Amino acid sequence: MYDNRMNGVWDISRQIGARRQERGLSLTQLARRANTSPATLSRYENGWSRFEVATLRKLATALDCDLVVKLQPRRHTTTTPSDHQVVEQIRRLFWDQPLTHDHLEEYPLWVVERVLEYGNLHDVRILVDLIGREAFLRLAGEARFSSGRTRAFWRQVLEREGMTCTREFSRAEAASSWRRSDR
Repeated sequence: MYDNRMNGVWDISRQIGARRQERGLSLTQLARRANTSPATLSRYENGWSRFEVATLRKLATALDCDLVVKLQPRRHTTTTPSDHQVVEQIRRLFWDQPLTHDHLEEYPLWVVERVLEYGNLHDVRILVDLIGREAFLRLAGEARFSSGRTRAFWRQVLEREGMTCTREFSRAEAASSWRRSDR
């Protein structure tokens, strides 16, 4: 599966459409040649975000092209983001309490928990760049999650990093504490 969003410019979609037009083919003609549907081809040309590699191979062959897939290392900046940059990036995740620069230092676990629960990959990356990979993973291992899916996801990430989650699922913790208070 190729994720078209990775380049951020819908590169493959544009290439398919341009090459089809260069060859003077309609959607239906190319779809027939590639043994796919015109609807699939239309989605692929109009910014579809997840391509099947097998379908891309068929389209490349029908368009008289080579399909080239490569791994290219990401270019990481060597500069650490400022507290201000991080706050600006993740501020939207803190709807109940305005995030300040001081929170990053005083309550790092709270910040990491919020980013893990509601953030995206860019939010995680900028936070890792600020606090460092080891500190981030340590805090992720201590995090409480309100979502079982999020907890399961980060538990797998941490296990692959050779770490374990040290916290229990927060709903289970809450449920167990409610039961104790009923006695």
